[in-house]
Amino acid sequence: MTSPPQEETSPSQDETSQVPREEISLPPRETLLPQDEISLPIREETSLSKKETSPPEKKRLSRDSHLGAPILGVAAKGLAEKNIPIVEYGEQIQWRYGDPVVLLRVEWAVPDELLSLASEILSDLGFPRVPPLSTGHEAAYYGEWERAGIIHRLGGRSAYLYPLSFIGLDLQDTHEVTSTFDGTLKILTPKPSRYMVSLLRHLLSHPSDDSFRRRVKVDLLSFISFYILCEEPLNTKDADGDWVDEESEEDYQNRVGEALKEMETWDWGAGGEDYLRISESVLRNCRVIDQLTC
Repeated sequence: MTSPPQEETSPSQDETSQVPREEISLPPRETLLPQDEISLPIREETSLSKKETSPPEKKRLSRDSHLGAPILGVAAKGLAEKNIPIVEYGEQIQWRYGDPVVLLRVEWAVPDELLSLASEILSDLGFPRVPPLSTGHEAAYYGEWERAGIIHRLGGRSAYLYPLSFIGLDLQDTHEVTSTFDGTLKILTPKPSRYMVSLLRHLLSHPSDDSFRRRVKVDLLSFISFYILCEEPLNTKDADGDWVDEESEEDYQNRVGEALKEMETWDWGAGGEDYLRISESVLRNCRVIDQLTC
């Protein structure tokens, strides 16, 4: 992968200046049918040190009050019982940090050498392997992600198994949490700093017109909004049904400054200073995301 840009190629001062909070807003998602939603157990806060902690618990969504998605829990438990480490990815991470995304695409990453075995286990459990999508919105949006791993059909949904190297993470970049789909099962999720680095590396290693970047940009904006800045979902109403007033621009920029101070305490690993510098630029001006390219 391409190394992070050196200081002489970093975004200019004008590009990284503070901008109105509208720049942080997420792009619109694909319209989803109500019957496609997955009922989920209560969200668990991520257990980390004080220097890299999870945001406060978000207001519960009505769909989360019912324990559901049993078939996904069966698949996750089947892998765990065979000692296959499972690292959640994509929408599961977004949901864990408070993004009100509808969980339709199940993505798990496993160590590269265990990918074939993990696929065999799912097949033995009655979840057949299926080919990647070649047409339609998802095929166009996910592109290379559709072809990167192995796909299995779980009821009316698909589970994507990726090699860890493809998403740019190692097992030491993760920590243990409760599975989204089974409250009795422990799986892995990326540490926030390592997740941020992996997303930035994806952008830095693909040209600006590469379709691979589309979902990476959405993942990064969601992470910034709901984990780093602890945003509430848009169009939030209070108990009386009235729209909640937006915070002032001054308060918002103060919150950005506090978030940046917190990020400086994170364990960024090797080359962390470069990734912290890039992260600060992105946080102050999300348009910088489109300038991060190989």
